[in-house]
Amino acid sequence: MASRAWLSDQQKRRAAQIAREKGLTCPDCGSSEPVPEDEARAHPGGGADIAMRCVNCERASEVTLVLSPEEAKALGLGHALRDRPEVP
Repeated sequence: MASRAWLSDQQKRRAAQIAREKGLTCPDCGSSEPVPEDEARAHPGGGADIAMRCVNCERASEVTLVLSPEEAKALGLGHALRDRPEVP
């Protein structure tokens, strides 16, 4: 089971910015404006991932933004993910 943390509005805005910087696009329509879901999941080693959805696509496609340990920490997820109890 992975640790999870809810994202604040500020963290969601920053995650969307990181996704654009990484060139994350919708696989169906090619939009480069992904919107983060509400939570992040921890990876072993300190990284994290955030599900991103496409609001421009009728299929509501989802892609995953993978964050390095440094990016997760810069997003303010380091302690939030490490210190939270496991969520099923």
